[in-house]
Amino acid sequence: TQPVQAPYRADLPRAAGELVPSRWRDFAGGLVEIGAAPDGFAFDNERPRHRVFVAPFRLATRPLANADVLAFIADGAVLPRRSGVDDRPLAGEAVVPFTSPDALRVTMALPNAGSVAGMGLPRGVSLIVGGGFHGKSTLLRALERGVYNHRPGDGRERVVAGHATVKVRAEDGRPVAGVDISPFIDGLPLGVATGAFTTANASGSTSQAATLVEAVEAGATCLLVDEDTAATNFMIRDRRMQALVPGDDEPITPFVDRVRDLHEALGVSTVMVVGGSGDYLDVADVVVGMRDYVPRDLTARAREVADALPTGRTAEGAVALTRPAGRIPLPGSVDPGRGRRSASLKVRDRTLLFGTETIDLSAVEQIVSGAQMRAVGQALVLARERFMDGERTVSAILDGVMEAVEREGLDVLDWREKPGDLALFRRFELAAALNRLRTLRVR
Repeated sequence: TQPVQAPYRADLPRAAGELVPSRWRDFAGGLVEIGAAPDGFAFDNERPRHRVFVAPFRLATRPLANADVLAFIADGAVLPRRSGVDDRPLAGEAVVPFTSPDALRVTMALPNAGSVAGMGLPRGVSLIVGGGFHGKSTLLRALERGVYNHRPGDGRERVVAGHATVKVRAEDGRPVAGVDISPFIDGLPLGVATGAFTTANASGSTSQAATLVEAVEAGATCLLVDEDTAATNFMIRDRRMQALVPGDDEPITPFVDRVRDLHEALGVSTVMVVGGSGDYLDVADVVVGMRDYVPRDLTARAREVADALPTGRTAEGAVALTRPAGRIPLPGSVDPGRGRRSASLKVRDRTLLFGTETIDLSAVEQIVSGAQMRAVGQALVLARERFMDGERTVSAILDGVMEAVEREGLDVLDWREKPGDLALFRRFELAAALNRLRTLRVR
């Protein structure tokens, strides 16, 4: 997988009103000039400027938007991998090519390659359900990697997720710096405040809450959640537990009572693998059932089950869900220096050695290569040197770094004058590394 930065800003305000239906515009082509002008910055493959004949082509009147589909999985895609350590597509007679349920099938017109049909997930709350080992997590992992382009032959070339799609999970032991997790966890014992929660050793529930809030702070518009890697007490509190443990004694507002608020109040959708709790059927817009790696639309059946078997639980959550306030990193808390070196970086497995600190990125599943981790580390150095001034928020710092990379290329990251072995990353992976730096302090 080769990480590719999409050209559209994920952090810009959403336009109000309904989307205008997309239309195709025809262009005649002909003799045109392409390439960069002689002056100013350009990549080496953009010069010299020259004339070429361009065949007639078509462009859509607007980009594909989440209001159309949140994610797309083409019919015929091969989602299973050969093993947990082999990312090549599964081969042989056991392969089950993806086939969309009729109710969720959409067709995309491609200007130069006909059309492609597949499953389109709408905005809102989508559940992926089914028995164990039937392909639920495999589908979610394909969406997780769908934020990147794929090499031909990967099997997932036409599996696409919005660029601002972020995987969220529990991560026991990670540090948290000044994150407002109060909409999810409030009223901890001993008066521990959660409006600017800070810890060096987060629990499963506090880590998942912090990761979720950090993703939204960075501009995420879709969250991916797999119950296999989630904190159970963060996800659900059923009727029996509500009866046994009074609400005043439980600081956690379970995700089942917040997932619709995320969509309706903040415009953040969720795609979630659920196999053990039917309580989520009450809040789902779409339910996809996996059986032998074949998806089925179970939305209508799920609603019948929810109506026939009410949970009897009481919705929880007293703190209003609002967009996270901007945290401001303190520059002195982000120090890449080590000894006489002003900046020292190394990548070891899934950890980044940043100065004298070790940043554990093993749970950041959308970092896909060592070259990408190395670029993230160097981007942290760039962020510290150019953009951390004690006034800019995390979001503004991310804006500055990503705009510099888009404008100047990856060479802007390499202070060693030895460019190479770097791969592009998204703002979300950079934010994840910053948020896992144990020395980070914010105000």
